[in-house]
Amino acid sequence: MSIHQLIRQGRLRLKLTEQEFAEKVGVSRGAVQQWEKEGGTAPRRANQPAVANLLGLSVAELMGGGEPNIEQLEQGAKVPLISWVEAGLLSDISDPFQPGDADEWVTASESHPSKGSFALRVTGSSMTSPDPEAQYNFPDGTVLLVDPERSVDPGDFVIAKDVETQKATFKRLAYDGGRWYLRPLNPNFKTVEIDDPKLRIIGRVIEYQRRGKL
Repeated sequence: MSIHQLIRQGRLRLKLTEQEFAEKVGVSRGAVQQWEKEGGTAPRRANQPAVANLLGLSVAELMGGGEPNIEQLEQGAKVPLISWVEAGLLSDISDPFQPGDADEWVTASESHPSKGSFALRVTGSSMTSPDPEAQYNFPDGTVLLVDPERSVDPGDFVIAKDVETQKATFKRLAYDGGRWYLRPLNPNFKTVEIDDPKLRIIGRVIEYQRRGKL
């Protein structure tokens, strides 16, 4: 089943008009019409979580036409450690890296990344929690393994980019009152609402080193 058929059938199953579906997702009716039209456009990455949530699917299932389709590497596979500048230049779905494309590679010790996965090193303190007992804390220097193929849900840690400035950022995804937000762990930094198409999620953090699995 194509993504267009999946969205149309899901909307009809929910007994929603195109306008009602659009309002629940936070887009225009024209966008929904494009999503349901064979040969039309698919939902932008920033809209995918809301569409998937409304249809009762994961993002991977939504974009795969109802079936998860993630080619995962073995645990212990190596992924390229890239710069934040390079991350900001990635497209919606990361272009795959080939051996030799990166100067440094990181071993996935706790997760099974997909082929397009990459690693980033945390800079700054926006994701450093002031609570020493906090469950999650990502101080400067922490290495993140990022998988652009994984579905994202509220509470997940994600890498997002500003498509205008081409700058990438690391935050926690939140959903409140029908709106999506990027939240830091450090209260000294601002929570940012995802304003499609300006901000776009490019991957979910699946592992961090210092070591731990998400």
